[in-house]
Amino acid sequence: MRRAPLPLLLLGSSLVTACGPGGGRPERPPSTTAIDAAAFDAREEEILRDLGAVDRRIAQRTRVAPSEDDLRRVTMAAVLREDPTVAVVDGAIDPFSFDARARGLAIAKQKIASLPATAPPERASERDLLARLVDEEAARLEEERALPRSASSLVRAIVATWQAPRSVAEAADADRWLARRLADLRETMTEPAPASALDVVRARELDDALDALERIAPAPVFMRATQELVRVREALESAASKPAAKAQSEWSMIAPRARAHLGTAQSPDDLARELTAAAADLRALAEEAVAAAGLRPESLEATLEKQVFVSGPCLDAVPGSRVRSMAAPQEREPACHLRHLVSRADDDAARAIAFAAMHDHVAVASWALEVARGAATIAEAEGRHRLFVPVSPDTRSRYERIALARPVAALGAGEAVRVLVAGDPRTRARAWSSLGDVPLDVARRELGVTAPKR
Repeated sequence: MRRAPLPLLLLGSSLVTACGPGGGRPERPPSTTAIDAAAFDAREEEILRDLGAVDRRIAQRTRVAPSEDDLRRVTMAAVLREDPTVAVVDGAIDPFSFDARARGLAIAKQKIASLPATAPPERASERDLLARLVDEEAARLEEERALPRSASSLVRAIVATWQAPRSVAEAADADRWLARRLADLRETMTEPAPASALDVVRARELDDALDALERIAPAPVFMRATQELVRVREALESAASKPAAKAQSEWSMIAPRARAHLGTAQSPDDLARELTAAAADLRALAEEAVAAAGLRPESLEATLEKQVFVSGPCLDAVPGSRVRSMAAPQEREPACHLRHLVSRADDDAARAIAFAAMHDHVAVASWALEVARGAATIAEAEGRHRLFVPVSPDTRSRYERIALARPVAALGAGEAVRVLVAGDPRTRARAWSSLGDVPLDVARRELGVTAPKR
């Protein structure tokens, strides 16, 4: 918008004052609280734009698009540091630019610390959630650094933030960039016995992610990338042919991520006992609800397959809070979809499906926990924690991949169930929607749920 010349602005101001109420008396200046709130909101938007420039997945979740200046500032900082690992695509750094992402998160953390301390009380909660958001992204960054183990997450990040080339030149640039990143990935897979080597399940996860990448980057246009993708698949064959791993604890790696994304601080033994007890209670409730609705348990299979571990954007619009109105991160996404399902359970059949779905989320959470703490293999865990009804082999395979390759998301859904069943599930799910997307310890506190034993 073109700015008016200064004299005209002054004249307009005078006219408004003269014609305003009170015979020309000046309007009351805004309160200090209102000024602080406005300053906070402006600073918060700046921080969210910064985070979106660091990782386009965050921009998608916040629906706050970074400006060209924001993107230029982040990319130029990486270029000036002569960072050899950085890659710029469509003006933004890509998910593989780990050091640049780390610097961006550190700057965002500094800006959060400088937010106005005198802002209204509700902004204090917003400031805390902003800080938690940065901590979550720092945990994600460290997880994604561990290639090739994290490869499927990074490939899915490319797919999720993909922008189709608008010209032949852009397509050629994208082809070179994508080929480079796939080559980087392949090199980590062929290193001698890397500590983060792919196991069978993560190899399958990566294979699925590569399928999605192939669909958006077809061979006729992306020749170099296609050639590298074929080489990655060849390297995958050796990982996929390995026998299933024996039980071994990975809790030391998973526990920090569960604390960051879920607020979970319980010992794995306590968590295992509480999940087992919740599953038993839910099985009884689901059986009763199925009988009351006149449903045959076997008829639930097709419905449950669509309601357990749903993927895709999930959010609640919370007035006055940008952070609570964000789409859930992948670690809390299944939990978000589940509570929406429970909030809609307003008849006997819907309640039966909701109880059965909650039971199966807890069962898969138990699989994830048993494997993560080294107490069982996935096959042993499935035998100990049965699903409510048998499912197809493809669905069981999907649940296994979630439990093994995305254990924090599996645990998050199980923990969300425990919050919901602390009262009437439907009432609690609706109350949770008014809180928006928050870590589970925050949901417990604000819903008045007694914290679990530690």
